Amino acid sequence: VLFYHFLHHVTDLKKAQINIVFDMLDWNAVGEIGFEQFYMLVCMLLAHENHLEGQFMYRHSRPVFDLLDLKGDLRIGAKNFGMYRFLFNIHKQELKDLFHDFDVTGDNLLNYQEFKLYTIIYIDKLQRRQKTEEKEKEERTRSLYSKRKCHMK
Repeated sequence: VLFYHFLHHVTDLKKAQINIVFDMLDWNAVGEIGFEQFYMLVCMLLAHENHLEGQFMYRHSRPVFDLLDLKGDLRIGAKNFGMYRFLFNIHKQELKDLFHDFDVTGDNLLNYQEFKLYTIIYIDKLQRRQKTEEKEKEERTRSLYSKRKCHMK
C-alpha cells in the first residue's frame, strides 16, 4: 500500500504499471521491497525524470539486466523487457529493433553480453547525436553573431 501511494504521488504511473514495478523489484517474491530494491527504484525514477534512461542502463547494466531477467535464467525475453520498457522510455519499435539487431545467438532472448552491447551502442549513438547538436548550435550562434556584426557596421 505504501509503495503504491508513494509511486502514485511521485510519478504518473498507472496502477497496473505500479504493480508491475513492484513485482519486478520484489526479487525474493516475499511481498515487500527492501532497501536495495527501493534505492534501485529511486535511481530509475530519477533517470526517467531527467531523460537519462539510456545512460542509466549503460552504467548499471548488470543490475538492470538482473531486474529484467525474471526467471533467473540469464536471458531476457522481449515480452519481459516489453513489460518494463516504460521505465526506460523504450518504444515498441525500438524494442523490436533491439532484439533484431542485438540477439546475436538468434534465440529471441538477450543474454547479458548482448544486452551490454546494446547499451554500449546506445550510448555511442547518443554521444554522436549530442556532438552533432552541439556543432549545429555553435554554427547557428556563429552565424547569428556574424549577421549582427554586419548589421552594426
